[in-house]
Amino acid sequence: MNRGNIFAELKRRNVYKVAVAYIVAGWALAQGIAQVLPVFEIPNSAIRLIVFLIIIGFPFALIFAWAFEITPEGVKRTAEADAMPRSTRPLNRTWIYVVVVGAAISVALFFLGRYTAGNRAMSPNDRKSIAVLPFASLSENKNDAYFAEGVQDQILTNLAKVSELKVISHTSVRQYKTGAERNMREIGRQLGVAYIMEGSVRRARDRLRINAELIDARTDAHVWAETYDRTAADLFAIQSELAQSIVTQLKARLSPRQKAEIEERPTQDLDAFELYVQAKAIVDSYINATDVRAALLQALKSLDEAIQRDPNFASAYCYAARANSLLFFFDLDPNPDRISLAEAALNNALRLRPDSAEAHFARGDYYFRCLRDYDRAQEELAIARPGLPNSTPFFILSGYINRRHNHFGEAERDFSTAFALDPRNPNAYNLLADTYVLERRFPEAVHVYDNVLAAGEQTPIVGFRRASSILWGSGDTGPFRDILTKFPDMEFAGGQTPARVWMAMLDGNYAEAERVLIASPRQDFQDIDFSFYFPKSWYRAMVARAKGDSAGAMAAFRECREILAQRLIVKPEHARTIAVLAQVDAGLGQKDLAIREAQHAIDLIPVSKDIYDGALVLEGLAQVYTWSGDRDRALELLQKLLTMPGYTNYGRLKLHPLWSPLRGDPRFEKIVTSLAPK
Repeated sequence: MNRGNIFAELKRRNVYKVAVAYIVAGWALAQGIAQVLPVFEIPNSAIRLIVFLIIIGFPFALIFAWAFEITPEGVKRTAEADAMPRSTRPLNRTWIYVVVVGAAISVALFFLGRYTAGNRAMSPNDRKSIAVLPFASLSENKNDAYFAEGVQDQILTNLAKVSELKVISHTSVRQYKTGAERNMREIGRQLGVAYIMEGSVRRARDRLRINAELIDARTDAHVWAETYDRTAADLFAIQSELAQSIVTQLKARLSPRQKAEIEERPTQDLDAFELYVQAKAIVDSYINATDVRAALLQALKSLDEAIQRDPNFASAYCYAARANSLLFFFDLDPNPDRISLAEAALNNALRLRPDSAEAHFARGDYYFRCLRDYDRAQEELAIARPGLPNSTPFFILSGYINRRHNHFGEAERDFSTAFALDPRNPNAYNLLADTYVLERRFPEAVHVYDNVLAAGEQTPIVGFRRASSILWGSGDTGPFRDILTKFPDMEFAGGQTPARVWMAMLDGNYAEAERVLIASPRQDFQDIDFSFYFPKSWYRAMVARAKGDSAGAMAAFRECREILAQRLIVKPEHARTIAVLAQVDAGLGQKDLAIREAQHAIDLIPVSKDIYDGALVLEGLAQVYTWSGDRDRALELLQKLLTMPGYTNYGRLKLHPLWSPLRGDPRFEKIVTSLAPK
C-alpha cells in the first residue's frame, strides 16, 4: 500500500464506490421499511431498530471493502485479488448497478408513500381513530332534527372519554350534514381517521329506532352495524351500549371509571337534553357566529330552560359557566354580574358532581377568563385532564395559558393536538397559526391554513387569515387584497372592515376608507389579535390623521376617549383598554398623561405575568412615544419587542399607519429590514 497517498488507495480498493452504493441501497431499504412495515402494524420501535442497524452497518461495509474484493472466483482478500491475472480481475461495475437500482427503488417508494399517505400513514394510535358523523332524522316531525343531533352528540361524547381512542370533535364532524352523499374515504382523509360511524334516528311518540354503522374509511368496508328498537326512555342506555360496542370493535381498552362515566345519564329529561344540545353547539363554535354576543346569549337562554326542567343537569351548568365567562372575557358583556353568574353555575355543577372533569375544566376556564388567575386555572386543568382525553376546548384552554406564560413549545403542542382532534374547528387552527405568527414563523402559519383548505374547509375567513399571515411575514398585500375583493361582504366579528380601511389608506384613497367605515353597521371592530374591540371612532381618527385633517382626527379621538372611559367604568383596570386610551391621549396631544396611562397598563400586565397581553400593552407605550415625537424611546421599545413573541412584525412595521411617524428614520428602517424575509 502506498502510505503516502491514502486517498488514492481508498479509490483503488473501491471503498468510495462501496460507500456510495451502501448509502443509496440503505436509503432505498429504509424507505421500503417505512412504507411497508406499518401496513402490518409492526411497532415503530422495531422499525427504528432496523434503520439503526442499517446505519451502524455502514462502517463495517467500508472495512469489508478495504480488506476484500469480489472476484469471479468469489470473495478474496485484496492482496490475493491484486495477485490475480488482469483478465480474471473483477470489472468493478457492480456498484453502478446497485446505485441505479437502489435510486430507482428509493424514488418509487417515496412517491408510493406520498400517493398512499392519506390512507396508510397512520400511527398505531391513529388506527384507533373515529369520526361520528351527524345522524339522519327519519322522524315525520321535523322538530326531531335536534333530537337526532343529540343522539349523535352523546355517542361522540361517550367515545371521547376513552383515552385509547382518537375521536374527532363535534365542530368538525358537524360539517358533514346528512342528506348528501358521503365519500367515506375522502372524509376519512380530511379528518385523519381510520373509522367513521354514521346512522339514523326515528322517533315516534315514545318509541325509538336507532341504526348505526361502523365503516373502515381506508377501504370503505362496513365493519359493524346494529339496530336498536327501544322506548325513548332507553335513549341514554342505547347510546352507552353503542359507544361500548364501538370501543370493542376498535380493540380499545375501557377503564372501570370510563365505563361508569359512559353509562351515566346526563339528565332524566329528554326535552332538557335537546335544549342543552342546541346550546352546546353554539358555545363550542362561538367563533363561527356573525354576532358572537347574540349567539352566546341565545345559548344561555336554552341552558336556563334546560336547567329549569332539570335542576340536577350538571353539564348544562358547565356550559352556562363557559358562556358567561366568554361574554365577560371578550368584553361582549363585561358587567361583573357575568362573573357571579359563571361562579354560581360552577358551584352547582361541582355540588352535583364533585369529581366531574367537565366541571373542573369549566372552573379552569372561569379562572382564566374572568379572574386572569392562570395558576389556579392550570390546577383545575390538571384535575380535569385524565377525564378529557379528546376534548378540543381543553387543549385550546391549556394552549392559551401556556402561551401567556411564554411556554410556546407547550402551546404549540396543545394547539396541534386540538387541531388533530378538530381539524375544521376555527378556534383550533386559528390559534395554532396565530402562535406561529407570534413567533414570526409565518410560512408555518400559512401551512396550517393550507392544511385546513386541504381538509375541505371553504369558508372565506380561512383565506383571509392565510393572506394575513403572508402579509405580516412578507409585506405582500396582493393575496390580502384579492381575498377582500373576492368576498366584498365578508365580516366575521368585525375583523375585515379595518383591513379594508387599511388597504384604502395604503392607496391614499381616504374617501374609500371613510366610505367603508360609514357603510358598516358595526360600532366596534376587532384588529390584529381578534380579542379586543376598537371603537369605530378609532379608525375615523386614523384616516383623518393620515389625510392631514387635524380637526377631524381630534374630534374622532375625543369621541373614542369617551367610549373607552365608559368601558373602564364597567371593567376598571383593564390593561388593554387603558393601553388604547393612552394612545388616544397621545393623539390628543396629552403626552404626559398618555405615558402615565401606558405605564399603568404595563404595570397591570407585565410581560413576566402574561407575555401575550404584556407585549400588546408594551407596544401601546411604543406607539405613545411614536405619536408624541419621542423617537429614541419608541425605537428602544421596538427593539425590546422584537426579543419576545408578539405582533410586532415586518408587514405591520413596514405598512401600518400607526408607525408612519418613524418611517424615514435610518434606525427604524434598519429594524424593518432586519425583519424582512430572507
